[in-house]
Amino acid sequence: MIPIVNIVASPVTFNDKFLLIRRIKPPYEGLWSLVGGKIEYGEHIEDAIIREVKEETDLDVKFVAVCGIVVEILYDKNKKVTGHYLMWICETQPKQDTSKEMGEGAIRWFTKEELLENKEKVIPSDFAMVQEFFLKPKRELKIHKSHMLENGKTYELEYFGI
Repeated sequence: MIPIVNIVASPVTFNDKFLLIRRIKPPYEGLWSLVGGKIEYGEHIEDAIIREVKEETDLDVKFVAVCGIVVEILYDKNKKVTGHYLMWICETQPKQDTSKEMGEGAIRWFTKEELLENKEKVIPSDFAMVQEFFLKPKRELKIHKSHMLENGKTYELEYFGI
């Protein structure tokens, strides 16, 4: 059984442009995608996307919001599940647009028009996510954090909030 992988992803946005990365590893090798990666054990979504953007583009970004949640199941031609992802699609904004490649793949700023022109070179689901969560009117999802303390057979709520 393939485990569900928790992923954070963002088309980093700056001056009406979207920063995407060209994947060098499977799945989706050679295609443009949202910037992001796996959430580490014990890591919050906001921290994960900030870390992933830094690792892949060397950009310092500000977390803005979670814009959508997508469950993606990847099948092979025989309909066998080869990947199962729970993706937290985030809006992030950099302080500047001076990104650089960090060994994860080429990066490029795309205008809306350039994205449409290069649709066949973008992971189809990532293209759909940009359309749904970034080119349509915004719908912000608020993410609440919960920290629980286990003490034997009792549990205590240490924190609950935004």
